[in-house]
Amino acid sequence: MSTATDPVAKVYADSLLQLAQQAGGLEKAGAVADELAALDAAIQAEPAFGELLRSPMVDRDRRAEALRRVLADWASDLVLRTVLVMNRRGRAASVANLSVSYRDLLDEVAGRVSVTVFTPGESIDSALETLVRDRVKQAFGLDASIESQQDETMIGGIKLRIGDRLVDGSVATRLRRLRQSLLGESNPE
Repeated sequence: MSTATDPVAKVYADSLLQLAQQAGGLEKAGAVADELAALDAAIQAEPAFGELLRSPMVDRDRRAEALRRVLADWASDLVLRTVLVMNRRGRAASVANLSVSYRDLLDEVAGRVSVTVFTPGESIDSALETLVRDRVKQAFGLDASIESQQDETMIGGIKLRIGDRLVDGSVATRLRRLRQSLLGESNPE
């Protein structure tokens, strides 16, 4: 689970996941996750949308009407109602974190773990992706949902974020550990 999960968003994500599973099992729950990812992308792409959700200056009724207009064309009734309930209860600002919380809970229910692979400038190839999936399955007994991210600050190696754990196999970390070992310094990690 993500370490930066908003506790309010997690409560609503949990309820939404239960409703989605009742409506159509994991298939429906996955479709809702896709809708929430699209909502998150819209919030990220349009700063005014995010401000609409966060601003205490916007009346809840006016915000609800704006949300209905924006979401009516593409959001399911389940997602729309959840967002409107959050707004009505003064929790509209947490809508921006709903997608992450929901995805974390869905992965947990489906026996998956989110794995982000950080590399220095190139995306991972299929052989490395397969290796990561196999190792995660061996270590945790879970299927890995892989996302690749480039980290231009790295000089080599890879780093993995597995749920809320960080496995640092970067060249910089290896060199730092080697230096500490050679100098007899204690390892603060």
